[in-house]
Amino acid sequence: MLTLTNVQERPQIMRCLTLTGCAVAACLLAAAQFNGMTLPLCSGLAAALPPFYAPAVLAGGLLAYFLSGTVTQNLWLIAALVITVLLRWMLGDRGKASLAALLAGAGNGIIAGIFALAGLLAGHPLLLPIQILGAAGFAYCVWIFRRRLEEGLPMRLCVGEAPAVSVCYVVALAALCAARIGLISIGEMLASLLLLAIAKRYGAMGGLLCGTLHACALLLIDTDYAGMAAVLPLAGLAAGYCNHRRSGTMYCLYSIICGLGAVLTVSTGNAALLWVNHLIGGLLFLFLPVEEYPDRILSFAQETPAIAAITGARMEFMSQSIAGVRGSAERIANMLSAKDTPTRAAERVCETVCGKCRSRSTCWESAYADTNACFRKMEQAGVTEVLSSPDGCLKPERVTEEFLRVKRQNAAARAMALRLRESQNMLFDQMRVTEELLHRTGDRMQQVYNSETTRTVTDALERFGVPLRAAAVWGTDRRSMTIELYIPQSFAPDADAIAECLTDVLHRPLTVTGPDTAGDHHRLMLHTRPRYHVVTTAAQCAVHEDEPCGDGWDSFSDGDGNRYLVLSDGMGTGSHAAVDARIVLNNFRRLVQSGMDCVAAAQMVNAIMLTKSGEERFATLDIAKICGDTAAVTLYKYGAGPTFIRHGDRVTLCQAATVPIGILPKAEPYTTVLRLQDGDMLFLLSDGLDEDLYPFIRKQLAQGGDLQLLAHTICAKAQRDAMGAPKDDVTVAAAMIRCNNGEDS
Repeated sequence: MLTLTNVQERPQIMRCLTLTGCAVAACLLAAAQFNGMTLPLCSGLAAALPPFYAPAVLAGGLLAYFLSGTVTQNLWLIAALVITVLLRWMLGDRGKASLAALLAGAGNGIIAGIFALAGLLAGHPLLLPIQILGAAGFAYCVWIFRRRLEEGLPMRLCVGEAPAVSVCYVVALAALCAARIGLISIGEMLASLLLLAIAKRYGAMGGLLCGTLHACALLLIDTDYAGMAAVLPLAGLAAGYCNHRRSGTMYCLYSIICGLGAVLTVSTGNAALLWVNHLIGGLLFLFLPVEEYPDRILSFAQETPAIAAITGARMEFMSQSIAGVRGSAERIANMLSAKDTPTRAAERVCETVCGKCRSRSTCWESAYADTNACFRKMEQAGVTEVLSSPDGCLKPERVTEEFLRVKRQNAAARAMALRLRESQNMLFDQMRVTEELLHRTGDRMQQVYNSETTRTVTDALERFGVPLRAAAVWGTDRRSMTIELYIPQSFAPDADAIAECLTDVLHRPLTVTGPDTAGDHHRLMLHTRPRYHVVTTAAQCAVHEDEPCGDGWDSFSDGDGNRYLVLSDGMGTGSHAAVDARIVLNNFRRLVQSGMDCVAAAQMVNAIMLTKSGEERFATLDIAKICGDTAAVTLYKYGAGPTFIRHGDRVTLCQAATVPIGILPKAEPYTTVLRLQDGDMLFLLSDGLDEDLYPFIRKQLAQGGDLQLLAHTICAKAQRDAMGAPKDDVTVAAAMIRCNNGEDS
């Protein structure tokens, strides 16, 4: 069965349908009489379309003039259409709406001037400028409307495009109303159907706007329809006010008001036919499921997107993602109490021991120099050194014991102060990370949110039974779209079903990331299919079969269309190393998916590892960030092993000496950017592989083959060379770049 989505994915069928539509539109525009006057709208249409479709407009216009027998009367219009098509082919599909208007105006102006000089034009002299300006204005509006459709949006009356879309809507409706099949006017029935459907969806304002545009179309056809045109805005307004009631109530009220307009219309016979056509269109509204489709036809206003809701949900999600990290740091800081600056040991001993001795005056007055020198020597001595009290001291053991006690207290105070400073530095790092998160959230606020598509997504998910906390849709162009959804945690979302539902509604293939959970909400990110997709796999082997592998790997996507391949190697082997690697991977993934930059996320994970326990525990971190639109790969290495890249027929090695995560307070990565293309491979290796295997790895990658097989081959080779018992855990994480359209980049 050939569906609309299948048709849109077949360019040949779409081109044929578009050519046919252009020809039919040209036939209607050429045959229509607007208040007894023929306007050169076909040339305006040809000026606004790409060169490929302009000949279809020419063919449709010539067919209409030939069938109506008005070729001789409209020779200058035909000539203007021909010259406009030729100019469009010469200039190509470039420029802006103003160029399309200039092209239509110039083509009609040149031909009109030639025909006027030859005496072949008749009629009022003011009609010629009106016709030329009408063609130029129509070309301007059609160009804007065409660009609107190319962005993937249907006919919408947004603030910026409202005049252009309104003109196109009125002219198209007038042309359809002027074309009759016997007593039936398809345009009038369609206008009535659209008015009621839009009034049902948007209420009074939607009905009023649609009724006004319909009235303009009727006046453009014939001023005798002024009576009916006068009541159409009122009919739309009344129908919109009743949009919460049954559709039959709306239809009855609309029909009564239109009947009043038919009575007020000058030409009674045509008014009766006009009213009958409106009644038939209203009946179609009652029996056809059109309430679901007004968003694809017309929107009467640009609604402000719920920026506050989406921003609040996003910031709450990110804050809860780092809540656990921040809480652990705060608990450490609360356990550490501030200590006074340690006093000098000599002063403390003199106060506590000598101050209570009866020979104090003898030691500190008669022999002051010797006693002071001895106290200074004992103060500078280490904790483990043997201390000697001053000569003649009555309490030598008490003096040395007090010196040792004060020294131990001062050492403990210095250690506590050092730990406190480290904890404070970590808190300051968290503050900087929080500032970066808020800054990135502010940057996202600068994106152009598509409120109309957001509303379409929201309505579709409501019909699908998915409760939403917030939703937003944005995109840079017609091929790039991102949908961000926040769903209450009480609802278990089926990500694939939601992606399929929105794909059918938006007629664009979507890929989904998530759901990710933080606090009380799930988050789903959906993207239009990028140019490239990434295939990932891994192979692992442990030192001991009865223990888990101390390495870990992960592959995930963020909210910006990037794919990550991450490898972490915990210190040592076995379960302890596996726990360290999993802590690094889990926290890094959570922070990146919350919106944090790779380097900032790694710095936060480094702080976690520093405060994880009193023991020295660390892990490497190897990150490959792959852009789905450009296939650019950014490598971040923190004490990580080598990375092999197969680019075309070349195999290169990327390796750098850096410090792992969890050793120094400031973790600095090695960073490089690679430009890959379709079919290229990327292999992240843990440091369990011996350097003697590098030539073998190069040879295997140069030969190419299945990604999974290559990873297992390299891992198995490491085991065989170590006679079945490798010295360290071995992990090979691999990724391949594939082009979605099957073309090389």
